Amino acid sequence: MTKWGLAGLILVLTACGSDPGPGPDRDARVLAEVDDFAITVSWFEQTYIDFLVRSGANDSESVRFAHLEQLIDAVLLASAFEDERRDTSSAFVEWTRRIEMEELGSRFFEVAFLDTMSAPTEAQLRQAYLREQSKRVVRHLFFTSMAEAQASWGRLESGEPFLEEARRVYDLPTLDSLAGYLGPVGYFSVDDAFAEAAWALENGTYSEPVRTRYGYHIIQVDDVFQQALIAESAYQTRRPGLSSQFRQRRRRLEGDRFVRAFMTERDVQVNAPAIEALNSLITALDPTDEEVAGQVASGADTAWKADVDPDTPLLTWMWDGQREAFTADQYAFWFESLPQREARERTAASVGRALRNEALARAGMEEGLQDDEWQIEVDRRMLLEKAQRMRQVLRQTPVEVDSTLIREAFQRLGWDRRRVARVSFRAVTANRPEDLMARRDDFGAWPVVYEDVALEEVPEWSAYVATAPVDSTILVGRRDDWAAIRVQARTRIVPTWQENSEDIVRRLQPFVGEYRRVAELRRGADIRIDRDLMKEIAEL
Repeated sequence: MTKWGLAGLILVLTACGSDPGPGPDRDARVLAEVDDFAITVSWFEQTYIDFLVRSGANDSESVRFAHLEQLIDAVLLASAFEDERRDTSSAFVEWTRRIEMEELGSRFFEVAFLDTMSAPTEAQLRQAYLREQSKRVVRHLFFTSMAEAQASWGRLESGEPFLEEARRVYDLPTLDSLAGYLGPVGYFSVDDAFAEAAWALENGTYSEPVRTRYGYHIIQVDDVFQQALIAESAYQTRRPGLSSQFRQRRRRLEGDRFVRAFMTERDVQVNAPAIEALNSLITALDPTDEEVAGQVASGADTAWKADVDPDTPLLTWMWDGQREAFTADQYAFWFESLPQREARERTAASVGRALRNEALARAGMEEGLQDDEWQIEVDRRMLLEKAQRMRQVLRQTPVEVDSTLIREAFQRLGWDRRRVARVSFRAVTANRPEDLMARRDDFGAWPVVYEDVALEEVPEWSAYVATAPVDSTILVGRRDDWAAIRVQARTRIVPTWQENSEDIVRRLQPFVGEYRRVAELRRGADIRIDRDLMKEIAEL
Protein backbone atom coordinates (compact mmCIF):
# COMPACT_ATOMS: atom_id res chain seq x y z
CA MET A 1 0.00 0.00 0.00
CA THR A 2 1.13 3.58 -0.64
CA LYS A 3 0.08 6.99 0.51
CA TRP A 4 -3.25 6.86 2.33
CA GLY A 5 -3.55 3.07 2.16
CA LEU A 6 -1.67 2.77 5.45
CA ALA A 7 -3.88 5.28 7.23
CA GLY A 8 -6.64 2.88 8.13
CA LEU A 9 -4.20 0.35 9.57
CA ILE A 10 -2.82 2.94 11.96
CA LEU A 11 -6.20 4.42 12.80
CA VAL A 12 -8.07 1.22 13.50
CA LEU A 13 -5.37 -0.54 15.48
CA THR A 14 -4.52 2.50 17.61
CA ALA A 15 -8.12 2.64 18.78
CA CYS A 16 -7.56 -0.19 21.26
CA GLY A 17 -9.35 0.69 24.47
CA SER A 18 -7.37 2.20 27.31
CA ASP A 19 -10.56 2.97 29.23
CA PRO A 20 -10.05 1.56 32.74
CA GLY A 21 -13.78 0.92 33.07
CA PRO A 22 -16.23 1.96 35.77
CA GLY A 23 -14.43 3.34 38.80
CA PRO A 24 -10.72 4.04 39.12
CA ASP A 25 -9.79 0.56 40.38
CA ARG A 26 -11.37 -2.31 38.53
CA ASP A 27 -8.41 -4.34 39.81
CA ALA A 28 -7.46 -2.89 43.20
CA ARG A 29 -4.67 -5.33 43.96
CA VAL A 30 -1.57 -3.48 45.13
CA LEU A 31 1.32 -3.77 42.71
CA ALA A 32 3.68 -1.50 44.63
CA GLU A 33 3.72 0.69 47.72
CA VAL A 34 5.70 3.88 48.21
CA ASP A 35 5.56 4.65 51.91
CA ASP A 36 1.77 4.73 52.45
CA PHE A 37 0.81 5.27 48.78
CA ALA A 38 -0.50 2.24 46.86
CA ILE A 39 -0.01 1.74 43.12
CA THR A 40 -2.86 -0.55 42.07
CA VAL A 41 -2.96 -2.87 39.07
CA SER A 42 -5.67 -0.76 37.40
CA TRP A 43 -3.77 2.50 37.77
CA PHE A 44 -0.56 0.93 36.54
CA GLU A 45 -2.27 -0.55 33.48
CA GLN A 46 -4.12 2.69 32.70
CA THR A 47 -0.92 4.75 32.76
CA TYR A 48 1.11 2.04 31.03
CA ILE A 49 -1.23 1.83 28.03
CA ASP A 50 -1.13 5.62 27.76
CA PHE A 51 2.68 5.47 27.84
CA LEU A 52 2.82 2.87 25.06
CA VAL A 53 0.50 4.91 22.85
CA ARG A 54 2.45 8.15 23.36
CA SER A 55 5.95 6.68 23.14
CA GLY A 56 5.51 4.06 20.44
CA ALA A 57 7.39 1.57 22.64
CA ASN A 58 6.73 -2.16 22.46
CA ASP A 59 5.29 -4.03 25.42
CA SER A 60 7.90 -6.16 27.22
CA GLU A 61 8.80 -7.20 30.74
CA SER A 62 11.65 -4.69 30.93
CA VAL A 63 9.46 -1.83 29.66
CA ARG A 64 6.74 -2.72 32.19
CA PHE A 65 9.16 -2.67 35.10
CA ALA A 66 10.73 0.57 33.81
CA HIS A 67 7.27 2.18 33.72
CA LEU A 68 6.54 1.00 37.26
CA GLU A 69 9.81 2.57 38.41
CA GLN A 70 8.77 5.80 36.72
CA LEU A 71 5.45 5.73 38.62
CA ILE A 72 7.34 5.24 41.87
CA ASP A 73 9.53 8.21 40.97
CA ALA A 74 6.39 10.25 40.25
CA VAL A 75 4.98 9.52 43.71
CA LEU A 76 8.24 10.68 45.31
CA LEU A 77 8.58 13.81 43.15
CA ALA A 78 4.95 14.81 43.77
CA SER A 79 5.59 14.59 47.50
CA ALA A 80 8.66 16.80 47.11
CA PHE A 81 6.60 19.30 45.10
CA GLU A 82 4.15 19.52 48.00
CA ASP A 83 6.93 19.78 50.62
CA GLU A 84 8.31 22.81 48.79
CA ARG A 85 4.78 24.31 48.71
CA ARG A 86 4.91 24.73 44.97
CA ASP A 87 1.28 23.61 44.79
CA THR A 88 0.10 26.85 46.42
CA SER A 89 0.70 29.10 43.39
CA SER A 90 -2.38 30.73 41.87
CA ALA A 91 -1.78 29.03 38.51
CA PHE A 92 -1.64 25.59 40.11
CA VAL A 93 -4.71 26.27 42.24
CA GLU A 94 -6.72 27.20 39.12
CA TRP A 95 -5.41 24.14 37.32
CA THR A 96 -6.57 22.02 40.27
CA ARG A 97 -10.07 23.51 40.15
CA ARG A 98 -10.33 22.69 36.45
CA ILE A 99 -9.22 19.09 37.04
CA GLU A 100 -11.78 18.71 39.81
CA MET A 101 -14.50 19.97 37.47
CA GLU A 102 -13.38 17.73 34.60
CA GLU A 103 -13.40 14.66 36.81
CA LEU A 104 -16.79 15.62 38.24
CA GLY A 105 -18.20 15.75 34.72
CA SER A 106 -16.59 12.39 33.98
CA ARG A 107 -18.18 10.90 37.09
CA PHE A 108 -21.62 12.19 36.06
CA PHE A 109 -21.23 10.77 32.58
CA GLU A 110 -20.16 7.43 34.00
CA VAL A 111 -22.92 7.15 36.60
CA ALA A 112 -25.78 8.68 34.60
CA PHE A 113 -24.97 6.86 31.40
CA LEU A 114 -24.27 3.51 33.00
CA ASP A 115 -27.55 3.82 34.88
CA THR A 116 -29.31 3.83 31.50
CA MET A 117 -27.62 0.57 30.53
CA SER A 118 -29.03 -2.76 31.58
CA ALA A 119 -26.62 -5.39 32.82
CA PRO A 120 -25.40 -7.68 30.04
CA THR A 121 -27.42 -10.86 29.72
CA GLU A 122 -25.89 -14.30 29.94
CA ALA A 123 -26.52 -14.78 26.22
CA GLN A 124 -24.70 -11.53 25.39
CA LEU A 125 -21.70 -12.48 27.53
CA ARG A 126 -21.47 -15.94 26.00
CA GLN A 127 -21.63 -14.44 22.51
CA ALA A 128 -18.89 -11.95 23.43
CA TYR A 129 -16.78 -14.80 24.83
CA LEU A 130 -17.14 -16.83 21.63
CA ARG A 131 -16.19 -13.78 19.59
CA GLU A 132 -13.20 -13.16 21.82
CA GLN A 133 -12.00 -16.72 21.18
CA SER A 134 -11.92 -16.13 17.44
CA LYS A 135 -10.03 -13.89 15.05
CA ARG A 136 -11.14 -12.30 11.83
CA VAL A 137 -8.73 -11.81 8.94
CA VAL A 138 -9.94 -8.50 7.54
CA ARG A 139 -9.19 -5.90 4.96
CA HIS A 140 -10.94 -2.56 4.61
CA LEU A 141 -11.48 0.51 2.53
CA PHE A 142 -10.98 3.75 4.47
CA PHE A 143 -12.73 7.06 3.77
CA THR A 144 -12.96 10.45 5.38
CA SER A 145 -16.55 11.13 4.30
CA MET A 146 -19.75 9.11 4.21
CA ALA A 147 -20.42 10.27 0.66
CA GLU A 148 -17.18 8.68 -0.58
CA ALA A 149 -17.91 5.51 1.38
CA GLN A 150 -21.44 5.24 0.00
CA ALA A 151 -20.19 5.74 -3.56
CA SER A 152 -17.61 2.99 -3.11
CA TRP A 153 -20.16 0.65 -1.54
CA GLY A 154 -22.46 1.27 -4.49
CA ARG A 155 -19.72 0.18 -6.91
CA LEU A 156 -19.12 -2.99 -4.88
CA GLU A 157 -22.85 -3.73 -4.94
CA SER A 158 -22.79 -3.31 -8.72
CA GLY A 159 -20.16 -6.04 -9.01
CA GLU A 160 -16.82 -4.25 -8.70
CA PRO A 161 -14.24 -6.68 -7.18
CA PHE A 162 -13.04 -5.61 -3.74
CA LEU A 163 -9.35 -5.45 -4.75
CA GLU A 164 -10.17 -3.35 -7.79
CA GLU A 165 -12.10 -0.96 -5.57
CA ALA A 166 -9.16 -0.92 -3.13
CA ARG A 167 -6.87 0.08 -6.00
CA ARG A 168 -9.20 2.99 -6.75
CA VAL A 169 -9.65 4.07 -3.12
CA TYR A 170 -5.95 3.95 -2.25
CA ASP A 171 -4.86 5.42 -5.60
CA LEU A 172 -2.61 2.49 -6.48
CA PRO A 173 -1.09 2.13 -9.97
CA THR A 174 -1.86 -1.62 -10.12
CA LEU A 175 -3.82 -4.25 -8.22
CA ASP A 176 -2.20 -5.07 -4.88
CA SER A 177 -3.25 -8.10 -2.84
CA LEU A 178 -2.23 -6.23 0.34
CA ALA A 179 -4.38 -3.19 -0.37
CA GLY A 180 -6.37 -2.42 2.75
CA TYR A 181 -5.16 -5.63 4.41
CA LEU A 182 -5.16 -5.57 8.23
CA GLY A 183 -4.64 -9.27 8.86
CA PRO A 184 -5.98 -11.21 11.87
CA VAL A 185 -7.59 -8.96 14.49
CA GLY A 186 -9.17 -9.71 17.86
CA TYR A 187 -12.65 -8.75 18.99
CA PHE A 188 -11.47 -6.44 21.77
CA SER A 189 -8.31 -5.21 20.04
CA VAL A 190 -9.81 -2.83 17.47
CA ASP A 191 -12.21 0.11 17.39
CA ASP A 192 -15.57 -0.85 18.88
CA ALA A 193 -17.76 -0.08 15.88
CA PHE A 194 -15.24 -1.75 13.57
CA ALA A 195 -15.29 -4.92 15.69
CA GLU A 196 -19.07 -5.13 15.92
CA ALA A 197 -19.37 -4.78 12.15
CA ALA A 198 -16.61 -7.31 11.41
CA TRP A 199 -18.02 -9.97 13.73
CA ALA A 200 -21.48 -9.58 12.22
CA LEU A 201 -20.14 -10.61 8.78
CA GLU A 202 -19.95 -14.07 7.25
CA ASN A 203 -16.65 -15.23 5.82
CA GLY A 204 -16.05 -13.70 2.37
CA THR A 205 -18.59 -10.89 2.73
CA TYR A 206 -18.22 -7.15 3.18
CA SER A 207 -20.08 -4.56 5.23
CA GLU A 208 -21.98 -1.42 4.46
CA PRO A 209 -20.05 1.76 5.39
CA VAL A 210 -19.21 1.77 9.09
CA ARG A 211 -18.46 4.95 11.02
CA THR A 212 -15.69 4.69 13.62
CA ARG A 213 -14.09 7.39 15.73
CA TYR A 214 -11.61 8.01 12.90
CA GLY A 215 -13.65 7.89 9.72
CA TYR A 216 -15.61 5.47 7.56
CA HIS A 217 -14.75 1.90 6.61
CA ILE A 218 -16.05 -0.84 4.36
CA ILE A 219 -14.86 -4.08 5.95
CA GLN A 220 -14.35 -7.42 4.27
CA VAL A 221 -13.74 -10.66 6.18
CA ASP A 222 -11.27 -12.90 4.33
CA ASP A 223 -11.07 -15.70 6.89
CA VAL A 224 -12.21 -16.75 10.37
CA PHE A 225 -10.13 -18.55 12.97
CA GLN A 226 -12.18 -20.05 15.80
CA GLN A 227 -10.64 -21.79 18.80
CA ALA A 228 -11.60 -25.44 18.48
CA LEU A 229 -12.24 -26.26 22.16
CA ILE A 230 -14.05 -23.77 24.40
CA ALA A 231 -14.39 -25.04 27.96
CA GLU A 232 -17.15 -23.92 30.33
CA SER A 233 -14.62 -23.50 33.13
CA ALA A 234 -12.58 -21.10 31.01
CA TYR A 235 -15.71 -19.03 30.31
CA GLN A 236 -16.61 -18.84 34.01
CA THR A 237 -13.08 -17.70 34.86
CA ARG A 238 -13.19 -15.04 32.16
CA ARG A 239 -16.78 -13.93 32.84
CA PRO A 240 -16.17 -11.05 35.36
CA GLY A 241 -13.60 -9.32 33.17
CA LEU A 242 -15.68 -9.98 30.07
CA SER A 243 -18.69 -8.29 31.65
CA SER A 244 -16.60 -5.18 32.30
CA GLN A 245 -15.26 -5.10 28.74
CA PHE A 246 -18.75 -5.61 27.32
CA ARG A 247 -20.08 -2.63 29.30
CA GLN A 248 -17.10 -0.51 28.28
CA ARG A 249 -17.76 -1.26 24.62
CA ARG A 250 -21.42 -0.29 24.93
CA ARG A 251 -20.39 2.80 26.83
CA ARG A 252 -18.08 3.95 24.07
CA LEU A 253 -20.51 3.13 21.28
CA GLU A 254 -23.49 4.83 22.90
CA GLY A 255 -21.73 7.51 24.94
CA ASP A 256 -21.62 10.14 22.19
CA ARG A 257 -25.35 9.77 21.68
CA PHE A 258 -25.94 10.22 25.40
CA VAL A 259 -23.92 13.46 25.52
CA ARG A 260 -25.65 14.82 22.41
CA ALA A 261 -29.04 14.13 23.98
CA PHE A 262 -27.92 15.70 27.25
CA MET A 263 -26.82 18.88 25.48
CA THR A 264 -29.96 18.98 23.29
CA GLU A 265 -31.97 19.31 26.48
CA ARG A 266 -29.92 22.41 27.31
CA ASP A 267 -31.39 24.24 24.26
CA VAL A 268 -28.15 26.11 23.53
CA GLN A 269 -28.50 29.45 21.72
CA VAL A 270 -25.45 31.14 20.19
CA ASN A 271 -24.64 34.83 20.59
CA ALA A 272 -23.15 35.06 17.09
CA PRO A 273 -21.74 38.64 17.30
CA ALA A 274 -19.96 37.82 20.59
CA ILE A 275 -18.52 34.60 19.14
CA GLU A 276 -17.28 36.45 16.05
CA ALA A 277 -15.63 39.10 18.22
CA LEU A 278 -14.01 36.43 20.36
CA ASN A 279 -12.75 34.63 17.27
CA SER A 280 -11.18 37.87 16.03
CA LEU A 281 -9.35 38.34 19.34
CA ILE A 282 -8.02 34.76 19.39
CA THR A 283 -6.95 34.62 15.74
CA ALA A 284 -5.24 38.02 16.01
CA LEU A 285 -2.69 36.50 18.40
CA ASP A 286 0.51 35.04 16.99
CA PRO A 287 0.45 31.23 16.94
CA THR A 288 2.43 29.71 19.79
CA ASP A 289 5.53 27.61 19.13
CA GLU A 290 3.51 24.56 20.17
CA GLU A 291 0.83 25.27 17.59
CA VAL A 292 3.34 25.78 14.81
CA ALA A 293 4.95 22.46 15.76
CA GLY A 294 1.62 20.67 15.68
CA GLN A 295 1.06 20.57 19.44
CA VAL A 296 -2.49 21.86 19.53
CA ALA A 297 -3.87 20.32 22.71
CA SER A 298 -3.12 23.13 25.10
CA GLY A 299 -0.64 25.87 25.97
CA ALA A 300 -2.61 28.50 24.10
CA ASP A 301 -1.83 32.20 24.21
CA THR A 302 -4.35 33.58 26.72
CA ALA A 303 -3.63 37.27 26.12
CA TRP A 304 -7.10 37.67 24.59
CA LYS A 305 -8.59 37.43 28.07
CA ALA A 306 -7.40 40.95 28.88
CA ASP A 307 -9.36 42.39 25.94
CA VAL A 308 -12.77 40.87 26.56
CA ASP A 309 -15.47 41.76 29.06
CA PRO A 310 -15.65 38.65 31.29
CA ASP A 311 -19.42 39.07 31.66
CA THR A 312 -20.09 38.92 27.92
CA PRO A 313 -22.58 36.09 27.19
CA LEU A 314 -21.25 33.80 24.44
CA LEU A 315 -24.10 31.30 24.65
CA THR A 316 -27.31 30.91 26.57
CA TRP A 317 -28.57 27.58 27.81
CA MET A 318 -31.29 26.02 29.94
CA TRP A 319 -30.67 24.66 33.41
CA ASP A 320 -33.43 23.62 35.83
CA GLY A 321 -36.00 25.46 33.72
CA GLN A 322 -34.06 28.74 33.72
CA ARG A 323 -32.12 30.27 30.82
CA GLU A 324 -28.56 31.18 31.80
CA ALA A 325 -25.63 32.84 30.08
CA PHE A 326 -22.33 31.08 29.45
CA THR A 327 -19.89 33.96 29.69
CA ALA A 328 -16.47 34.79 28.35
CA ASP A 329 -15.13 34.37 31.89
CA GLN A 330 -16.45 30.80 32.07
CA TYR A 331 -14.95 30.03 28.67
CA ALA A 332 -11.62 31.48 29.82
CA PHE A 333 -11.68 29.08 32.79
CA TRP A 334 -11.76 26.07 30.45
CA PHE A 335 -9.67 27.56 27.65
CA GLU A 336 -6.26 26.09 28.45
CA SER A 337 -7.62 22.54 28.49
CA LEU A 338 -9.27 22.89 25.06
CA PRO A 339 -7.79 22.08 21.63
CA GLN A 340 -6.05 25.26 20.51
CA ARG A 341 -6.54 24.82 16.79
CA GLU A 342 -10.28 24.39 17.31
CA ALA A 343 -10.33 27.60 19.35
CA ARG A 344 -8.74 29.47 16.45
CA GLU A 345 -10.52 27.89 13.51
CA ARG A 346 -13.89 26.85 14.98
CA THR A 347 -14.40 29.16 17.92
CA ALA A 348 -18.12 28.40 18.26
CA ALA A 349 -17.35 24.67 18.52
CA SER A 350 -14.67 25.41 21.10
CA VAL A 351 -17.10 27.44 23.22
CA GLY A 352 -19.62 24.62 22.87
CA ARG A 353 -17.02 22.13 24.11
CA ALA A 354 -16.36 24.32 27.15
CA LEU A 355 -20.09 24.58 27.85
CA ARG A 356 -20.40 20.79 27.65
CA ASN A 357 -17.63 20.46 30.25
CA GLU A 358 -19.38 23.00 32.47
CA ALA A 359 -22.79 21.35 32.14
CA LEU A 360 -21.53 17.83 32.88
CA ALA A 361 -19.59 19.08 35.90
CA ARG A 362 -22.62 20.96 37.24
CA ALA A 363 -24.76 17.86 36.78
CA GLY A 364 -22.21 15.86 38.70
CA MET A 365 -22.21 18.41 41.49
CA GLU A 366 -26.01 18.36 41.75
CA GLU A 367 -25.93 14.56 41.90
CA GLY A 368 -23.45 14.71 44.79
CA LEU A 369 -20.77 12.79 42.89
CA GLN A 370 -17.82 14.33 44.71
CA ASP A 371 -17.33 10.90 46.22
CA ASP A 372 -14.36 8.65 46.98
CA GLU A 373 -13.99 7.49 43.36
CA TRP A 374 -13.98 11.09 42.14
CA GLN A 375 -11.37 12.02 44.74
CA ILE A 376 -9.11 9.13 43.74
CA GLU A 377 -9.15 10.19 40.08
CA VAL A 378 -8.48 13.83 41.00
CA ASP A 379 -5.64 12.90 43.34
CA ARG A 380 -3.97 10.70 40.74
CA ARG A 381 -4.13 13.33 38.01
CA MET A 382 -2.78 15.90 40.42
CA LEU A 383 0.02 13.57 41.52
CA LEU A 384 1.22 13.07 37.95
CA GLU A 385 1.01 16.80 37.25
CA LYS A 386 2.94 17.67 40.41
CA ALA A 387 5.61 15.15 39.49
CA GLN A 388 5.90 16.56 35.98
CA ARG A 389 6.19 20.12 37.24
CA MET A 390 8.83 19.05 39.74
CA ARG A 391 10.77 17.38 36.94
CA GLN A 392 10.61 20.61 34.94
CA VAL A 393 12.05 22.55 37.89
CA LEU A 394 14.88 20.06 38.30
CA ARG A 395 15.65 19.91 34.59
CA GLN A 396 15.87 23.70 34.34
CA THR A 397 18.35 23.94 37.21
CA PRO A 398 21.99 23.71 35.99
CA VAL A 399 24.11 21.07 37.71
CA GLU A 400 27.73 19.93 37.56
CA VAL A 401 28.12 16.32 36.49
CA ASP A 402 30.86 13.76 36.11
CA SER A 403 31.08 10.79 33.78
CA THR A 404 30.37 8.26 36.54
CA LEU A 405 27.07 9.90 37.40
CA ILE A 406 26.12 10.24 33.75
CA ARG A 407 26.81 6.55 33.23
CA GLU A 408 24.60 5.62 36.17
CA ALA A 409 21.83 7.92 34.96
CA PHE A 410 22.12 6.43 31.47
CA GLN A 411 21.09 3.03 32.80
CA ARG A 412 18.71 4.21 35.55
CA LEU A 413 16.65 6.35 33.17
CA GLY A 414 16.44 3.55 30.62
CA TRP A 415 18.32 5.31 27.82
CA ASP A 416 19.96 2.02 26.87
CA ARG A 417 16.49 0.68 26.02
CA ARG A 418 15.18 3.71 24.20
CA ARG A 419 14.16 3.79 20.57
CA VAL A 420 16.69 6.30 19.25
CA ALA A 421 16.71 7.71 15.76
CA ARG A 422 17.19 10.92 13.85
CA VAL A 423 14.45 11.84 11.40
CA SER A 424 13.55 14.39 8.78
CA PHE A 425 9.84 14.84 8.15
CA ARG A 426 7.06 17.21 7.19
CA ALA A 427 3.53 17.36 8.57
CA VAL A 428 0.32 19.34 8.45
CA THR A 429 -2.53 19.25 11.01
CA ALA A 430 -6.25 19.99 10.86
CA ASN A 431 -9.41 19.48 12.87
CA ARG A 432 -11.00 17.29 10.19
CA PRO A 433 -9.36 14.66 8.00
CA GLU A 434 -11.07 15.93 4.87
CA ASP A 435 -9.25 19.26 5.33
CA LEU A 436 -5.97 17.38 4.83
CA MET A 437 -6.89 15.59 1.62
CA ALA A 438 -6.49 18.56 -0.70
CA ARG A 439 -3.01 19.25 0.70
CA ARG A 440 -1.71 15.70 0.81
CA ASP A 441 0.71 16.07 -2.11
CA ASP A 442 1.76 19.68 -1.52
CA PHE A 443 4.69 18.82 0.77
CA GLY A 444 6.51 22.07 0.19
CA ALA A 445 3.66 24.07 1.77
CA TRP A 446 3.31 21.92 4.89
CA PRO A 447 3.98 24.14 7.94
CA VAL A 448 5.61 21.55 10.22
CA VAL A 449 9.15 20.91 9.01
CA TYR A 450 11.93 19.10 10.90
CA GLU A 451 15.34 18.30 9.46
CA ASP A 452 17.58 15.68 11.10
CA VAL A 453 16.12 15.86 14.62
CA ALA A 454 16.29 13.26 17.37
CA LEU A 455 13.02 11.54 18.28
CA GLU A 456 13.12 12.84 21.84
CA GLU A 457 13.24 16.40 20.52
CA VAL A 458 9.78 15.98 18.95
CA PRO A 459 7.74 14.09 21.57
CA GLU A 460 4.44 15.16 20.00
CA TRP A 461 5.45 13.39 16.78
CA SER A 462 7.84 10.63 17.87
CA ALA A 463 5.23 7.86 18.21
CA TYR A 464 4.31 8.31 14.53
CA VAL A 465 7.59 9.14 12.79
CA ALA A 466 9.48 6.37 14.60
CA THR A 467 7.66 3.68 12.62
CA ALA A 468 6.03 5.38 9.63
CA PRO A 469 7.29 4.16 6.23
CA VAL A 470 9.81 6.49 4.60
CA ASP A 471 8.62 8.43 1.53
CA SER A 472 4.95 7.61 2.15
CA THR A 473 2.23 9.90 3.45
CA ILE A 474 0.19 8.64 6.39
CA LEU A 475 -2.91 10.09 8.01
CA VAL A 476 -3.16 9.73 11.79
CA GLY A 477 -5.81 10.66 14.33
CA ARG A 478 -4.18 12.34 17.31
CA ARG A 479 -5.91 13.22 20.58
CA ASP A 480 -7.21 16.61 19.48
CA ASP A 481 -6.62 16.79 15.74
CA TRP A 482 -5.64 14.95 12.57
CA ALA A 483 -2.24 15.02 10.92
CA ALA A 484 -0.72 14.09 7.60
CA ILE A 485 2.92 13.06 8.01
CA ARG A 486 5.63 12.25 5.50
CA VAL A 487 8.96 10.92 6.79
CA GLN A 488 11.71 11.81 4.36
CA ALA A 489 14.64 10.15 6.13
CA ARG A 490 15.27 8.17 9.30
CA THR A 491 18.55 6.90 10.76
CA ARG A 492 18.53 4.41 13.64
CA ILE A 493 21.04 4.96 16.45
CA VAL A 494 22.16 2.39 19.01
CA PRO A 495 22.65 4.37 22.24
CA THR A 496 25.83 2.79 23.61
CA TRP A 497 27.83 4.67 26.18
CA GLN A 498 31.21 3.97 24.58
CA GLU A 499 30.36 5.09 21.06
CA ASN A 500 28.09 8.01 21.86
CA SER A 501 29.46 9.41 25.09
CA GLU A 502 29.50 13.09 24.12
CA ASP A 503 26.01 12.98 22.68
CA ILE A 504 24.72 11.05 25.69
CA VAL A 505 26.26 13.54 28.10
CA ARG A 506 24.68 16.43 26.21
CA ARG A 507 21.25 14.79 26.14
CA LEU A 508 21.27 13.51 29.69
CA GLN A 509 22.71 16.56 31.42
CA PRO A 510 19.29 18.19 31.99
CA PHE A 511 18.12 14.99 33.69
CA VAL A 512 20.99 14.58 36.12
CA GLY A 513 19.50 16.92 38.71
CA GLU A 514 16.29 14.89 38.56
CA TYR A 515 18.26 11.67 38.89
CA ARG A 516 20.10 12.95 41.97
CA ARG A 517 16.92 14.14 43.64
CA VAL A 518 15.07 10.90 42.93
CA ALA A 519 17.99 8.84 44.22
CA GLU A 520 17.95 10.90 47.43
CA LEU A 521 14.18 10.50 47.81
CA ARG A 522 14.39 6.76 47.20
CA ARG A 523 16.98 6.33 49.94
CA GLY A 524 14.54 7.77 52.46
CA ALA A 525 11.42 5.93 51.22
CA ASP A 526 9.89 2.56 52.02
CA ILE A 527 9.33 0.98 48.58
CA ARG A 528 7.83 -2.48 48.08
CA ILE A 529 7.05 -4.16 44.74
CA ASP A 530 4.99 -7.33 44.29
CA ARG A 531 7.07 -8.89 41.53
CA ASP A 532 4.97 -12.07 41.42
CA LEU A 533 1.84 -9.99 40.76
CA MET A 534 3.73 -8.02 38.11
CA LYS A 535 4.53 -11.24 36.25
CA GLU A 536 0.96 -12.49 36.69
CA ILE A 537 -0.69 -9.49 35.06
CA ALA A 538 1.88 -9.52 32.24
CA GLU A 539 0.75 -13.04 31.32
CA LEU A 540 -2.97 -12.19 31.14
